This record gives sequence, C-alpha cells and structure tokens, in this order.
Amino acid sequence: MFRERPSTEKVHVNDLFLSQDERYEIYEVKAAERPHLLAYTNEDETISKPCADQETDSESSVSDEEHNELALIDGCDIQGWRKERLVNCTSDTQGILNIGISSTMFRRESTLIISNHFCNSKWKNMKKVLLNANNIGQNPNVIDHDEYKQLIDVGNDRKATKFAIEYEQKNIPAIIRGAMEGWDCMPIYNNHATTETEENPFRKNGVGGWTFSNLLERFHNVNWRFSDIHGEMMGFETYSKYISQAEGLMDDSPLAIYDSEFGDLSSPTHQLIHEYQVPECFSPCLFELAEYIENSSANSDDEDDVLSCNSCTSRPPYRWVLIGPERSGTGMHVDPLWTNAWVAVLQGKKRWMLFPPETPLEKIGIERGKPQMNSATWYSKFYDKVTSDNWPIEWRPYEVLQNPGEIVFVPNGWPHLVVNLELTVAVTHNYASEFGPFARMYSQISHDEPEFFASWISGINSKRPDLLELLNIDDDATDEELNYDLGLK
Repeated sequence: MFRERPSTEKVHVNDLFLSQDERYEIYEVKAAERPHLLAYTNEDETISKPCADQETDSESSVSDEEHNELALIDGCDIQGWRKERLVNCTSDTQGILNIGISSTMFRRESTLIISNHFCNSKWKNMKKVLLNANNIGQNPNVIDHDEYKQLIDVGNDRKATKFAIEYEQKNIPAIIRGAMEGWDCMPIYNNHATTETEENPFRKNGVGGWTFSNLLERFHNVNWRFSDIHGEMMGFETYSKYISQAEGLMDDSPLAIYDSEFGDLSSPTHQLIHEYQVPECFSPCLFELAEYIENSSANSDDEDDVLSCNSCTSRPPYRWVLIGPERSGTGMHVDPLWTNAWVAVLQGKKRWMLFPPETPLEKIGIERGKPQMNSATWYSKFYDKVTSDNWPIEWRPYEVLQNPGEIVFVPNGWPHLVVNLELTVAVTHNYASEFGPFARMYSQISHDEPEFFASWISGINSKRPDLLELLNIDDDATDEELNYDLGLK
C-alpha cells in the first residue's frame, strides 16, 4: 500500500486486495473510459509463461495446458486494456485478472507473484529510453518565472508580462522553473529527489504537499472523476489498490484521475484550490470576462464563489487534478477552444511530445472518428518514426522530461501527448490568452459553447470591447479550421 501503517496495526485482507464490488467499480470506469476495448478478446493469443529469471518451485510446476485453463472468471476484467502487451502477463497473473486476487480460491492457494518488474518488457525497455534526458532531441527553452512575470508596456495604457509577449504571442512551448515556490501543495524534495522528506513544513497543518500518500490520507473516502465526457467515478482507496495490483500493473495504460470538479464548492476536495496559485507570468484568462448570472450560487459575496466559477454560465472545464501511475497519461490531442495550457508536476515524472500546429494529424496517430490512442502505446508505435532523421524538420517535435517543480507551457493549436514515467501528481489549467488567435477562439466558442458564448461576449462588450477589433483582422483560417476541435476528455 502507498499509505504507511504503524507496525502494530492489524491489516485486514480487504485493505490489501480488491473486493468484487471494487473490481466492478473499476470495470465501470474502464468501460466508460475506453468502450471500444470491451469487444476485444485474447482467446486466440498465447499467454506468457513465467519469466526465466523468476524463481519457481519445480516440484509444483504444472504443464502449459494447466496454466492456460482459466475457466473461473467474474466478468470484471477487460482484456483489451492489455492488448498491446506493453507489460508481460504470465498465465498465473491472467488467473488473478480473471477472478481477482482477493477471492477465496487465491487466498487459499500459494501467494502468486506479480512478475512484471522482474521481466523484460516493451515498457521496461521504453521507459529506460524516456527517462534518459540525453535522448531528448529538441527541448523547449527553460526560463525563470521571476524574470518572465515582469510587465512590459504594450501600448493603449496596457501592460503584459514578458512571458505573454515572448511565448504566448509567438505561440511556442516553454519549461518554467521557480513558479511553484511557496505553493502549499508542493512537497519538499532533497537534492531534487522524488521522495518526501521529514523536513516537509506542510506536515504541521496536515497538508503535507500533494504526494499520492498525503492525498490518499486526506481524501481516501472521496470519489474522483476520470474524464469530462463520462460521469463514472471511483473511490481513492479503491484506486490506490488498483494501481498497486495486477490490473494497474499489467494494463497497457492504467486509469488516471482526471478531475475537473475538484475545486467546485460542493466538492469535498474544494480546499485544494487554495493550495496553489496561477503563476503570474501567464496572461489573465479571457474566459474570466464572462458575465455572471443571477442564480443561487451567484448571490454570494464569498470569494470561493468567484474562484469556483460556479456562477459563470456553463464555463467549459478549465482546471484539473491529474493523478496516475507509470504508463498512464493523455494521448495525442489538441486542446479545445484555442486555449493555452500549463501543467505543474508535484510528484513523479512526465515525458512530453509537442508537435508544431502545421503537422498533419494523420501522421502522428490522430484519425477522425477513431478512438484516441493511449500515450504509452503511441510511444511504442510512433516514437522511433518521429525522432528519426527521415522525419520532416518542419514537423520536428519538442520533447520534455518534466520533473517536480517544473511547469510545461503548451501553446494553443499544438498537438501533444504526455506519459507518466512514475506515479505522478500534477495540476493543470487551460486559459484563453488575448495574445492567441482571438478570431478562431470566437468562432469556436460560438459554435461549441453557445450558452457560455452569450455571457462571455456580454462581458467582453462591457469590460474589453477592444478585443472585438481583433475580429476585423484578416485571418487565413478557413471555416473548417475555425470550427475544428479535436477536444479532450
């Protein structure tokens, strides 16, 4: 388990293993997350034997036929989540996946070893490459937050940050350091290590930084979201067991928490929005100009009401807590509504690929009408291709190995993906910059978010009418491009 327990505390089997109800809870989230994998079956495929370097008891060994007799099932396993075989799955492990390790049968039998960490696998070999900073081709600039938050006069009695002029306006990625100092959610690390230290000052008030173990201790009974396109949720205690047991260890790309409602007033995790700050180098989000309507949540003078934006008419999701183990992540996509994004890592490591906007999407694995390919699988199929000398230089991607304390800036219109190389906790925001393609943004929002568009334009008319002048600027975008949105979960 990820949560430390006193040595004298008794541990119940239900604290260690997934119950049948918990397995079904995971099944429901998986089925909603990737429904296209439900129909997959591996009946015609060969299940691996135990690895040669895994110790086995020769006296109790069984034949291949016996290993493959896996009749007992509980219906909660979705084989398609392992169809790429990024992690080796032995026949014994397949038996666990069929019925669950907490079943009476498996508790009665010998302890079964989950051997993926002892075997060579596609993922193990790929991870070595992705963790090597020397294997990064084109890296974005690494910049200091304090320098780039400085204000510059841009005319008409307006000022903008140095970052807005040099990165938002030029629409290029960046790695930002120094912006997370002083955040309550930021753990303390010794010598840039990725483990908690006893010197963490936030232990005094019970925050302790947003490491997985601390969040589990604070919110173990809370249900978290995994997507914006479906409503299935999972308890954090169940999730912690999932990622540390057979399913999470064997899935090609395990489930990752992707919760855009963590800061809502009604959420039990609402306090988390007070434990970090939007870095000062970024431009104010234009969506904050939206007018507020008279309703029950808008009649409060509480600052939390503004922070939650519950009173804003149907504002699209814009902030998320991201939590996931290695191999989890987000597949190749373009962020919606011509927004920029920033992603701050608090624990773990992320590996990124960001492609210039002119890159043909079909060349990097995005096909309209087809499900998104998970990021771990994408790296196994596309990484060598897009980093080879034969890849066109104008489509050459930026690569990032992101560590705790670093923020990655993702410009609008850039196709990108990210995979977690370790158990990772992060927070991210999307925001609309006045230095972005306002005409495209205007058209996209009017088409995709008509209810929000009405309140947004009302706010622009009353607070920033100068922005509407940008609509008269000649834009090379076609109608198809203006209404094009690959979207995100």
